[in-house]
Parts: sequence; structure tokens; C-alpha cells
Amino acid sequence: MNDKITVNRTPMTVLCVDDELDIIHAMKRLLRKRNYNLLFASGGAQALELMQQNDVHLIISDMRMPAMSGAELLERVATSYPNCYRILLTGYTDVESTVSAVNKGEIHRYLQKPWDNKELINSIEEGLEKVRLNIENIYLQKLIKNQNIRLKELNQNLENKVILRTKQIHTALNRIKRNNNATQKVLYNLININPNINSGFANSVSQLSKRIAKHLSLPDDEIGDVTLAGLLCEIGLLGLDTAIYTKPFNELNYNQAQDYFDQTNIAQLVLGPALHLQTVSDIISYQFECYNGGGPNKLLGPQIPKGAKILSVARDYWRYTLGRMTKNNMNEMQVKTEMKKFANIRYDPEILEILFNTDNIVSDEFFEKQILTGALEPGMVLKYNLFNNTHILLLPEGHVFNKVTIAKLVQFEKSQSKLISLIVEEHQIET
Repeated sequence: MNDKITVNRTPMTVLCVDDELDIIHAMKRLLRKRNYNLLFASGGAQALELMQQNDVHLIISDMRMPAMSGAELLERVATSYPNCYRILLTGYTDVESTVSAVNKGEIHRYLQKPWDNKELINSIEEGLEKVRLNIENIYLQKLIKNQNIRLKELNQNLENKVILRTKQIHTALNRIKRNNNATQKVLYNLININPNINSGFANSVSQLSKRIAKHLSLPDDEIGDVTLAGLLCEIGLLGLDTAIYTKPFNELNYNQAQDYFDQTNIAQLVLGPALHLQTVSDIISYQFECYNGGGPNKLLGPQIPKGAKILSVARDYWRYTLGRMTKNNMNEMQVKTEMKKFANIRYDPEILEILFNTDNIVSDEFFEKQILTGALEPGMVLKYNLFNNTHILLLPEGHVFNKVTIAKLVQFEKSQSKLISLIVEEHQIET
């Protein structure tokens, strides 16, 4: 509901000025029944004194008065009390002086004597209404000004609260990110501490998955998910008999093959409590689905998560390369020839196309400048995961080096008696 804002409608003050007592009495008789606060003066000096003592809204003055004419009085009123409405009473012989008074005193209205009562009352009412409107306008302007000041204060407070809340959110997100990175590191190290699992394999799968995802122009969060899924793709092997995953896949019998595929269910159980890794868990769970629907869950190509289809191609590329699919290791051309046979069967043809036709996508050569620990400076950002000789994750990609981590890395390097080289973001390297 829109409420109209109004000012307090108290009686308004009218001052009548005339040196003739009869005129004053006539004014009293005419106006006493009106809702006015009436004041009367016999001359200009007395009128000005009353105006100093009272808030006068309208003044009616006779033109011809001794000592100070009505024109002079209203001229002084116009200067000192510009918001007061001014009416001049004149005789028929005062036309010339009246014109001068209107100009000098900024008279709002003039009436001739003898006046018409109705005309006089209407003039007073019109004048007072203009004054009321002016008062209300001033009041509203003041109200708007105060409201604008208050609104500005509220906006500033809101802005400060938004800034504070944004900082709090960023702090919380950074804390979550650090916790997530720590969780990922623990899970990866858990896998790689098993001497029967080749941790270098998972790292190679992760890097290839990441590059394929980038070529597909996937969002950053999806690239991150498929990269982590590559690192953890074999976490389910921890629940299997070592004999199942330590020999080539084509040498497994039917039951052993089914047990091998069961690693995805084990992975689900391991990762299930980590709700923030749900997408990663899904990628790992569906990595053995076939494009034509022939996988464990019979999902067709469009039903399989994009990340799972990427992981399937990256994983099997290295399985063929390292002799984990067949007894013999294969070179790059042999792997591509073999995997082409299963386009639209096991693998998404779009992803195979990227694998086969993108230069250096599976190369271990990143063509990037490596630096030694001695060249590290605080603020540099690690571009790729850093592993030790047994492929245990030491530092995750994106780690921002400080004096403490640099010192620890140098100390670790000395304990290994072997220099450590690593890659940082290019803009962090001084040329």
C-alpha cells in the first residue's frame, strides 16, 4: 500500500496590517470564523516585530500607512521571510505605486479597496495552499535527503558485509580446496604404497586424460575431475587378489575378468563417504563401460559420463603400451592400430580421434623448462604433480611455494642424494 506523505495540518498564521482601526475590525469579523491563527498590526514596525515572534504564513497589508508603506513593508518581508505569501490592499488612486510595489516587493497578489469578501477569502486560501505545498515540498525534500543519506549508509554497510562475506567464502573455499588436495594426496599415496601396483601407470593415465579433456574444451572443473580420476583409477585394486591384476588381462579367465571389473564397485565403496568426490567416483565406476553398451552395466555411449569415456581411452592406451592388455609391450603405432579396431565398440570415436591425431598428446616431453630446487622462489606455482622415485605424491600441482616448503624440498633432495627437477608456471620463471 502506498501511503501519501503529508505534513502536519495545524492552523496557519495570517497577519493583517492596517493603520485604520475600522479596517482591522472588518478583517476580524471576516476571518474570525476561518481556521486561521490571526495576528493584527497597526503599522510596518509592529508587523515586523510580530513576524520575528511568530511563524507567519501569509501577510495582508494596506498600501497607504504612515512611517512605512505597505510596499516597503512587503519588500522587507520578501527579503527576510521569502516563504511568506504577500497580499497588498490598494485604493483606486494607487495604481502606479502598486505596480512599483509588485515589482520591488515581489507581491504575490494585490486587491483593491473596498474588497470583495469572497475574493479576499479565496485569495487568502489560494495563498495559504501555496504555502502549504511549499512547506510540504521542503519537508519531502528534506525527507528524501535524509533517506538518501540513510540509503547510502545502508548500501555502504551492505557493501562492507558483502566484501566481508566474500572474503569468508573465499577463505572457506580455500580451506576446502586444501582439505580436498590433502584427501587426494592421501588416497593416491595409499594406492602407491602397494608394491604390486605401478603408480607411474596412474600418473601417465591422469596426464593423458587431462590433455584429452582439454582438447575437448571441457570446463575446468570437469578437467580436474577426470585428472583426479586418472590418478585414482586403480584404487579398487586394493580389494582384489594380487594375482588378478599382476598378469595381462587377456590371460585372465572369465571369472577372473569379472573380478577385475569388480574393482569399480570397490572404488565406489572407498570413495562413497567423500561426497565432494562423487563425480570422480562416477568416472572411475563407469570406466569399463563399452561405447556399444557391452560393458558391465550395459550403458550406451551417450549414457556413459564423458570423463569415464576419456579415462577408458587413456587407461587402455597405457595398458597396451606397458603390456597389461597383452603379454607384449606395444609401441605407439601398434597401440593405435589395435585400439582403432574397437572404435564405436569399446571407445568413443571422437576421443580416439583426438588420441590418434593430436601431436605429442601422449608424449612425456612437455617441452617446458625444468628448474632445480635451488632456483625455486616463494610465490612460484608448481605446474605438475611432483612424485618421488616410487611415485608417491610429494606436492600437488598448483602448490604455491613458500620458504618452508622450499626448505623441506631441499632437505628431502639431500636425503635422496639425487637432484630434483620440476616445472613451475611459465610466468613464474625469470628469463
